[in-house]
Amino acid sequence: MRLAGLAIVALATQSLAQGPSPRSSAAGVEPGDLDAALQWGTYRPNLYFGVRPRLPESLLSGLMWFGLDDQQNWQRIRHSCELGDNLSEYGYSRHNGRDFGEQEMRDEDHGVEIKSEFVKVAGRRGGSWAVRFSGRTLEDNVQGVSLAYYFGLEGAGAMSMAVDHDAVRITGRTPDLDRFKVRIVPATSNQSPALPAKLRRLKDAPADSRIAGIAMAVPRGSIWKAKDMLQERLIEHAQAKARDIVKRTGGKGPVTGRML
Repeated sequence: MRLAGLAIVALATQSLAQGPSPRSSAAGVEPGDLDAALQWGTYRPNLYFGVRPRLPESLLSGLMWFGLDDQQNWQRIRHSCELGDNLSEYGYSRHNGRDFGEQEMRDEDHGVEIKSEFVKVAGRRGGSWAVRFSGRTLEDNVQGVSLAYYFGLEGAGAMSMAVDHDAVRITGRTPDLDRFKVRIVPATSNQSPALPAKLRRLKDAPADSRIAGIAMAVPRGSIWKAKDMLQERLIEHAQAKARDIVKRTGGKGPVTGRML
């Protein structure tokens, strides 16, 4: 699968910047009152893929993606299941409702077919879970596809993110989940699309990278707008980068999705 890097977005409500709130259970729900085996799951049915615990105002996550062949694709990021997305296939082909789920999402407009595989291991405070995304770019896709997976934290707690060349690591703590760790690793088979020769000569042309990350503090109760916030950041960055390319190449440098 040819990807222009896996972007990780970590979102936290603005109130978290003031420090963790006193330890208390959100809405009076105690973790012990829940079936630990069912605490984590794909409980975000309005998204193509998303995971959260059965706790209010807690840690939630979700998948987004967009193709790079057409810059207009940045305005059509996939996130929530929308009829206008025209996906020819999505939805779980296998799911036992507890600790396993598998689905395929075929998106011709963005030139990609993505498979998600979710597994969970029971343990303290709901145990641990993992998801693997794999797939392929379709024949008409030249420049590749970018996947973005985000984690959002609402309510009391805090989290931080560290990014290096081979992984993104998120650590945090909430009253209900206690301490948690997240590790995101891109597949070694991922490839960064090649830059046009004219752009490779620019001194700050982006180096090959399979993963990147961005952290944002957002207004309380707005993490469900993750797609809009990522889209806004992408467009702002792309416009600034395009102006810079045009300026330094005299308007002759190709402005590609990979460069932006």
